[in-house]
Amino acid sequence: MAIDILKKQEQARQIRYSRSKFRRINSLDQIPEDPGQEQLAHSTNTNTNPALGHQSQLVRRSPRTISASMRQVLLFWPQLLINLTFTIIRYILYIPLSIAAPSFWLSALLWIFWKFVRIPVAFIKWMLNVDSLMDVSTDGPQRNRRTVLISCGSTIQTLHLARNFYSSGSRVVVFEFEGLFGLARFSTAVDKFYIVPRPSPNNVDSYITALCQIVSKEKPSVYIPVCATSPAYYDALAKQHLELLGCASFIPGMNETNVLDDCLEFFKKCTAHNIVVPPHSVLTSPNDLQQLYENNFISNFRNILMAVGFQGLVERFKYLLPNNRVEFKFNHEISENEKWIVIRDLPGEHYITCTTVKDSRVVSNVTCKVEHETKNLIPVTPLHAHGTPVVSDEAQIDFWLKTFFAKVRFQRSINGHMSFRLIKCQGTTQFIPLGVRVGVSLPYICYNRSHAQVLCRTMKCIHRRQLSFTSPDEESALGALTANFRWSSIERSTPTTVLDKREALFAYWDPLPYCAYYHFQLPLKSVKTFLQRRHRSTKTLSPRITMPVH
Repeated sequence: MAIDILKKQEQARQIRYSRSKFRRINSLDQIPEDPGQEQLAHSTNTNTNPALGHQSQLVRRSPRTISASMRQVLLFWPQLLINLTFTIIRYILYIPLSIAAPSFWLSALLWIFWKFVRIPVAFIKWMLNVDSLMDVSTDGPQRNRRTVLISCGSTIQTLHLARNFYSSGSRVVVFEFEGLFGLARFSTAVDKFYIVPRPSPNNVDSYITALCQIVSKEKPSVYIPVCATSPAYYDALAKQHLELLGCASFIPGMNETNVLDDCLEFFKKCTAHNIVVPPHSVLTSPNDLQQLYENNFISNFRNILMAVGFQGLVERFKYLLPNNRVEFKFNHEISENEKWIVIRDLPGEHYITCTTVKDSRVVSNVTCKVEHETKNLIPVTPLHAHGTPVVSDEAQIDFWLKTFFAKVRFQRSINGHMSFRLIKCQGTTQFIPLGVRVGVSLPYICYNRSHAQVLCRTMKCIHRRQLSFTSPDEESALGALTANFRWSSIERSTPTTVLDKREALFAYWDPLPYCAYYHFQLPLKSVKTFLQRRHRSTKTLSPRITMPVH
């Protein structure tokens, strides 16, 4: 019996095992090997029973369909307006501007870039100027007593002027015209930087008003126009307006500026006082130019064509005449009202000066020689032989300048910076003037801060004489004081090689202008030159003569 019971239990166990194995196999068979098998089974079920499948689809997909349709209805008008806006921008603004004016997009990108860069540049400038701010806080009244206003903030000579005045203890304010790169803006020596409208015969009032607003706000005691990016004519017009506000302008008056900046009037003054001038001829009609070619006045020499009169004061037109009349095409008018002058450029060495004049006397002067091929400027230094000075070109030029201002007399005494262009004739030691411009020229970078100190004292005397009533004894004392400021006593940082802009721009205490010039201004000039060459039409005028920076 026990054996039978055991056998029955064993058979029952085997039956249960076989049933569990069969169930496990059936469950594995129901798992589809392909993901599409379930969809196929679902489709077969729906095909076998279409009514049930349709009801299941309605139940399953109706919420999604309703939400999608509602979304389309609600977003129809916003999407339509967005599409219309992008279409208008593309076909009305983007495509025409991309074809006609690529410089517009470049200007827009540069404007946006400058807005982003302005804040960190101002912060770095403030960090570099912390020491000076501490000095101002301890000795503010003495340091802020004198404020100097300088023009043409995009030039190297203006930056050097600002640094020299800042080192001499002055507060410096600089402005530049619209559309020009404000190099002096990056300098720690510049306390304030302004943008004013570019002067022209049509907006003289706007320019003078902008200067008067700056003077009224900043209260400068001295205004020094550089006259590099604009002619001195407009600053001479603004001189009397600024002096009424208490700001002395270191520039000649209107009549004196017209005589110096107008080449024809300058030659007339020199001829009247027995000062040798180069051969020249005045053109009042196109026939005069034709006669010069027929008389061989132009064929054997290098000749310069310059505008005179109001056109010469404002536009500063200057062209190099070709030796053949057929090669020269001229679109400007030549008449009695718009005269021109042809000046013969005599063979010899060219020199350019930066001369500071006070009361028609030369206070200081620095001279540079112009290389014929590269137009680079080489400072002229005194020569010495065995410990004794030799009569150098610099000494002869200084003597010529003293002789000129001793002979030539104007209606009023002259104060200001001037740039003379002189020729040392080949084979002789005679110096002949080729022209003069009112303003600070590039050789000024040979000076250090001692020139600014002398200039500040000189301008202080001018300011007191113009804006106060002084006695004769005080005037004689002031004259004796300024007479002691000879150019030989002013220290110079004259290098022995060609003027290096890198050396002039870089200063360990003021590094931002150097970085701005070589990483911003020069690339922008390259892009501007590329765009100008791209859009430039056929050249109709003869090339302008290459002149040093004034």
